[in-house]
Amino acid sequence: MISMKSFSAVSVDLVMGLILGWGILLAVKGSWRFLIAGILAYLIAISRIGCQAGKSH
Repeated sequence: MISMKSFSAVSVDLVMGLILGWGILLAVKGSWRFLIAGILAYLIAISRIGCQAGKSH
């Protein structure tokens, strides 16, 4: 059975993947704002959630 923490992590990864993918599609058309915002949001999420001292590994 999948724990709620794992489900949340997978959900966040899927949403961030959709945002980054949509940003890439818009960047091809000439609009870079959504891609830049998606990259910044991804970096913030990884730095705040993924790299917590004492809780990882």
